[in-house]
Formats: sequence, C-alpha cells, structure tokens
Amino acid sequence: MLTAVKINSAKPAAKAYKLTDSGGLYLLVQPKGAKLWRYKFRIGGVEGLDALGSYPEVALAQARQLHAESRRLVAQGINPVLARKDRKQAIIQANLVREKGSFATVAADWSEATAKGLRPKTIKQRERELKNDLLPKLKNRPIQEINRVEITTLLKAVEKRAPEVARNLRNYLWGIFEYAIDSGLINANPVPSVRLMKKRQQINHANLPPDRIGDLLRKLDGRTRLNESTRTAMLLMMLTASRKSEVIGGEWREIDLEAGSWEIPAERMKSNRDHWIPLSDQAIGLLRDLREQTPADQELLFPNRRDPRRPMAGRTLNALMERLGYSGEGTPHGMRAAFSTHFNEEHAGGDETSKVGKEAVEYCLSHIPMGMTRAAYNRYTYKKERRVILQDWANHIDQLRANEPQSPI
Repeated sequence: MLTAVKINSAKPAAKAYKLTDSGGLYLLVQPKGAKLWRYKFRIGGVEGLDALGSYPEVALAQARQLHAESRRLVAQGINPVLARKDRKQAIIQANLVREKGSFATVAADWSEATAKGLRPKTIKQRERELKNDLLPKLKNRPIQEINRVEITTLLKAVEKRAPEVARNLRNYLWGIFEYAIDSGLINANPVPSVRLMKKRQQINHANLPPDRIGDLLRKLDGRTRLNESTRTAMLLMMLTASRKSEVIGGEWREIDLEAGSWEIPAERMKSNRDHWIPLSDQAIGLLRDLREQTPADQELLFPNRRDPRRPMAGRTLNALMERLGYSGEGTPHGMRAAFSTHFNEEHAGGDETSKVGKEAVEYCLSHIPMGMTRAAYNRYTYKKERRVILQDWANHIDQLRANEPQSPI
C-alpha cells in the first residue's frame, strides 16, 4: 500500500515506473517528474486503463475514492472511462440546454443562420409568421420537451384558418429542429411528415382575353382622374411581362434608358437570379415621361404615397383593375399569362425555330425553360430574340388598344 511519504520521496528515473497500491491502482512516475494515477482493469477479457488525475492535485485518499467508484462500475460490467465521458457530456448538454435550449433562442439562431441569400420580403414574412403563430405558444419552452403530437395539433389549428401559412410553419419548424440537432440540443426531429399537410390548391391568376386587354388599355388612357404613377406602373408591367413586385419595387439605378435595358438584381427576383429586361420603345417612352416627373434624388420608380422610402403598395394595381370593372375577370399577374399564351401560340410548331422562340419567351418571364443540367451548360440567354419579342409584344398591345369594337348598326 502506498503512503504519502513514499509518494513524495519517489524520484523520476530514466524510464517511467509504477508505484502500486491495491486492486489495480498505481502511481506512474514519469521521467520528467509527473506523477499520474492510473487504474488498470479488465472487462470481458478486454483490458482498459482509467486515468484518475495527477499527484498532488489528486491526493492519495481522493485517488482511492475515485478508484473505488471505478471498481464498482467494472464489477457491473461498465467501462468507467466511458461512463465518465457520458457524465461530462450530460453536464455539457444540460448547460447548453439551459443557455441555448429555449425554442425562441433556437428559432432566432436558425433564422440568423439561414437568412443569407433570402429576399428581404421572404425574411419579413418568415419573421411575421413565426411571431404570430409559433412564438406565442412555444417561445419559452425547452426545445427538447416539444413533441410531435403538440406540433401536429398546432399546425392543424393554423391549417383551418390559413393552409398556406401552416405549410410554411411546418417548413420553418423542420429547419429549426434540424438546427437544434446540429447544435447538440436534441437527437431527433419531432416535426411530422409533410404528408400531414393538405395538398396545395394551385390557383391560376385570371387573365383577360385579348379584346378585354384592349378595353382595359383604352380605360387606362381615358380616365383623367387616374393617378399617373399607378397608370404607368400598370402599363410598364404589361409591356415588360414582369411580375407586379418586380415593377413596383423598381429603382432608377436599375434602368439604362440609353441602352434600353432594365437589370433587376437577384434579391428582388422570385428566382433569386439577376433578370435582364430589354425595353421596348413604348416602355422607354413611359419611363422617360416618368423620369421628368420624378425628383432627381428619388430612388424608387413608384414610391409609396405615405412613405416615399417604400415602394407602392402591392394591392394598388389589383385595386385599379377592380375599380375599372375587371374584378374576377383578370389580375395584374394574369398579364404574364396573356403574354405567354400569345407567343407560345405563335411558336406552336415543333421545329428548331419554334423551340428557340419558346425558350426566349420563357427567359422573358424569368423562367428556366430547360432541364437544370442543360441550363448549366447552355449559357446563351437569347438577348437578341428577347428584345424582338418584347418589342413585338408592345406593338401588339398598341394594336389591341386601337382595335375598338364597332358599335352595332
């Protein structure tokens, strides 16, 4: 048996040597003077070595106590080294859960980690839906306590009111819990399968037939009390076959009137890709007139009346069509469908010319008109063809405007 005197008098030698105590406990004296407590054990015929600290930080009595605890575990067939690691991990886990484990904290960290590359509009919508439907119920809950039944009940309640929001929430929750797994907070994702949610009902935007488009254009031209900025936004959206948000959020720095082009940056596009629009003569004329009426320091094409730092309200163009008598007949977005229908009918053949024409039309709409593999290799973007198409479309719109129906005799 070791004593404190024997331990203190032990001097380093050229090679490491052991001072044995009992039951497999010994002190390893290193050549540089370090004295290390070790316990050699065997479980199922496999030898193991438990490090119990160093002397004098761990005194003889404490080393024997640690040794006794390890021997009890070995007697039960438990590796004391692994058991100690598990205890340390459990302490780390408990501290992590206490500091970072509330749902609100994990959701905030996930939001920050995944915001890069998202459009500001998307981030704002996500924050709003989290705040309205998830945080009030889950905010202060430890994330490891939230179970699948609870999540399912929450999502089903939201789905009755707003199915699209419920689908979004399910996606957010999946990402949040995956982030919690990666952070070491939980081991499994309790969010239910997407099959739980009702299938999305695809609703196509109503689009006006050609004769009604002509009627709309004449009303836009003839109503003297229409706001000129709103009228211009509607006409520009029609001429460029762009989405409503892309037009009303436009900035003057994106437009080159001399080159006849509009470069919309990726962060404003649904596709998250830069979009080049060739401007027709008619679109250039509209923009030149708008520029003359716009203060030189104004950044936005169509600022909000209440707050010029923000773009025109998203409902403005829809409200305009409703006011002009097209409620239920057509929407601003439906103009893109009218554009697509017109040119796809024109290129309805199966030859190579028709194929090129269809792909150019899709590029005008900021779509990827081909398989992703081919798109990765075909870098041609049909700029020449797109300029011709959008000029033809502008001329066609003028023709629809001019084709006023004849009064019956």
